[in-house]
Amino acid sequence: MAAYQISVPGPLTSREAGQMRELLKKQAARLEHSGFSCRWEEVGRGTRTVFHIHNREAGAKSEQGLRHSLGRAVADYYLAVNEPDLIHRIITREFQYRNPGESREIERYAYHLLDDSEAEEPSHRRRKYRIAHQVARYFYNHRDLAVDGYFQFRMKRYRDILMKLVEHAIDEYLLDQEYREFIDLLRYFVSIQQPKVPLVHVIHTGIRRFRLLDGEGRPLQMKEVDHTVEELMDQVSSHEDLIVSTLLTVAPEQVVLHTRNPEENVVRTLMQVFEERMMICNGCSGCRHLRGREDGFAPEG
Repeated sequence: MAAYQISVPGPLTSREAGQMRELLKKQAARLEHSGFSCRWEEVGRGTRTVFHIHNREAGAKSEQGLRHSLGRAVADYYLAVNEPDLIHRIITREFQYRNPGESREIERYAYHLLDDSEAEEPSHRRRKYRIAHQVARYFYNHRDLAVDGYFQFRMKRYRDILMKLVEHAIDEYLLDQEYREFIDLLRYFVSIQQPKVPLVHVIHTGIRRFRLLDGEGRPLQMKEVDHTVEELMDQVSSHEDLIVSTLLTVAPEQVVLHTRNPEENVVRTLMQVFEERMMICNGCSGCRHLRGREDGFAPEG
């Protein structure tokens, strides 16, 4: 039976040829473990490397096993070579993010979205399965496959998915950039403030629910909101922004945060803004009281 041919761009010493070589070795070993076997050789042909893969066994079952093995090898190659190259090209050429630092950061967002099992885009394993299945089906009717040409002309839908994913990654990146810049602004404002009160206890009583107490454990008496704070917070309107603006207005020298959920977003925001002025209580009697009723909270110290 005629050999299957898989070609990749680049000479025998290229990264692409080396990647496909290792993947074919892996699939050949897997075939042998399943009771089948194949042999293959490689040749340089101009600017390309061509792999000839022969089935050592006769029969439809072994032929099917070989096609599926080749499908897995090509799928692994796409995920290791073509996908990263395409994502980088979309970021730098389609969306014009040519600064290396920016493009790497957006790539990190894109891979995070790709690996998110709850995202609309398929996970790594699912992507590999779909590509491998598609390539195996291709080998039912064809013997030659140029991996770059196949990716360009027969995987348009997959490339469109990557395009949309990169667009989503850029949106996430820009939102995070805006958030970081805003946090930096608030952090600077805190650093130049003169403290107005020595101590404020922030009682985190539930999801996005807080109470503010003075150093004696009494409810904090709010004065008129500082106009500078009002201008700073004018661009945001979430509940966590309200607690931040309140603390900015009060301007405490120290903030003690009593919480059972230090990983909640609003808690992280408070820690980022107030930095060394804020500490998380390690478990005073008042914190333990949060496990029951929140009335009558009395922080220690």
